[in-house]
Amino acid sequence: MSGTGRTSYVHAVAQLARQRGRRVHVFDVRDTMFHLARERGEQLEEETILDVFPTALGAYRAAALERILAEVKALPPGETWILVTHATFSWNYSIVPGLDVYYLNLLEPDIYVTITDGILSIRQRLTEERWRRVTISTLLWWRDVERAATELMAAWQRKPHFLIGRRQGPETLYRLMFEPEQTTTYLSYPMTHLEGEELLAGLERFRQRLRERMIVFDPAAVDDFTLEPEGPIGFSDGSVQANEVGSTLAASNLAGVPGASLEVSPSGWPGVGSVAHKTGRARDLLLDARQPDEHGPGRPPNPENLDHVDGQIVDRDYKLIAQAATVVVYYPTTTLSAGVICEMKEAIHRGKRVYALWLPEKPPSPFFTRYCTKWFRDEEALFAYLEETGLARAPSGPAAGADNGRASAGTTPRAAPARSAAVAAPGASGAGAAPPRGQRRSGPPSAPPPQA
Repeated sequence: MSGTGRTSYVHAVAQLARQRGRRVHVFDVRDTMFHLARERGEQLEEETILDVFPTALGAYRAAALERILAEVKALPPGETWILVTHATFSWNYSIVPGLDVYYLNLLEPDIYVTITDGILSIRQRLTEERWRRVTISTLLWWRDVERAATELMAAWQRKPHFLIGRRQGPETLYRLMFEPEQTTTYLSYPMTHLEGEELLAGLERFRQRLRERMIVFDPAAVDDFTLEPEGPIGFSDGSVQANEVGSTLAASNLAGVPGASLEVSPSGWPGVGSVAHKTGRARDLLLDARQPDEHGPGRPPNPENLDHVDGQIVDRDYKLIAQAATVVVYYPTTTLSAGVICEMKEAIHRGKRVYALWLPEKPPSPFFTRYCTKWFRDEEALFAYLEETGLARAPSGPAAGADNGRASAGTTPRAAPARSAAVAAPGASGAGAAPPRGQRRSGPPSAPPPQA
């Protein structure tokens, strides 16, 4: 969707690939449409493109996809490419389709990817005039429709769909494309109950160590209560500055630097869920009240936005669990977190393996261990087990190449000839090699995944 920063993310993935000696071709449907219009001497503008007569707009999109299809088919065998396209558009209080099933069938994408971000950051990037009066409520619905539309398309084609928080950086999508033998995992931890420099530093060390060994989906990569600390704010009248709204996450990792991850800001914790994030100016922005101005009438606060955000947090985390092969729990406090317990229960009931690290001296509750496949008191023992079973790769191990097959989320990766494909996403897209459809199966690995 607009405002997710999808284009910069995709190009960061391509840049990271170049730094590692690989080539990724990026095809942007929107840019191709504008290029075709210029070739014909016709005027097509960003501000008014969705006002174009529907049949003409459909013709532009079809022509753009025809050109992209021809360029993809002309690529040498084994080339990897990314297709950037919207799944839907929100315009004049209506949803306009953005995916074209006919061309997606011809392109045969291996995986579908949705790049998402926090709702305040999305709105912050919408600086054009046409977005001046857009509401938080509209953006929340659009964000979810975009994800759902892409997920449905992927399910219809029996292809995996991945939801990636933009703030995880390009490393995540790169590894999904080029390191298919690596196990995916969801990192669960008590966001609300971690306070103090020692606990937070311990979590960050653990997070980095896990990312060196597995492809990690981190719930903190989408924070609906913060803004980007840099850049213009599209909905501001000049009185709102990003650094006044609790911005604790930065997007500078999109430069494509290897190993870039969630960054710890000078203010401390790069996460979400604390009371400070949900009060004060951030809460006011989510309530979305507005005084009347030259752009339109005023509007009162909308408390439903807070419930909407909370509901999407839960659904989003469950989606991240569903797309991961395993769940790793980091638990350094005796205060039980309802969120962590629910995530563990969700994973177990989906047939996932849950590996937990319990650090307090006091024994864990049976309501904690009940939803563990295996739990550990020692961090070294946890990582040793993950490496011995083949679920995690030791940092000194060889990096995977693109010559291995691409397995869908939650499956045992299999070796197969590399095959490039597009990934249509409602905001960003990616591509990777995939095994033939008949080789895929669902559920957790029944044995340690084979090493490349």
